[in-house]
Amino acid sequence: MIQTTLSDCTGIDAEIESLLEEISVVTELTKRCIAENSQTAQNQIEYAARYNGFVERYEKAKAQLERLRITKAEREAQAEAIGASMFEVQELDALSEFDEKLWLSVVDTVTVHADGRLTFKFQGGTEIDA
Repeated sequence: MIQTTLSDCTGIDAEIESLLEEISVVTELTKRCIAENSQTAQNQIEYAARYNGFVERYEKAKAQLERLRITKAEREAQAEAIGASMFEVQELDALSEFDEKLWLSVVDTVTVHADGRLTFKFQGGTEIDA
């Protein structure tokens, strides 16, 4: 269930599609703006303001698109790591004693604090104090 939830990128995919459409529209508007300026005498201050507005919209959409793609890749990597861990656990029979292979595949570090508390950091980054 966790793996399915983490790998569900339908919301991100919809946002990516929307941003791609925005980029396409802004690109076309920028091309028209440039063509209009080359064919018709215009106030260059107004033209520059309009052109810069299109460029700003484009850059903002492009940056957001990149962030979403990174987020999607991170989610997919997390889901893959969970799947790999689940596969390793399924390969093991019922545990009756300490299993070093299982421990190393699940636990990243254990910190022993001066007051006797333990902090377990797992491979996925989750931490638990005990």
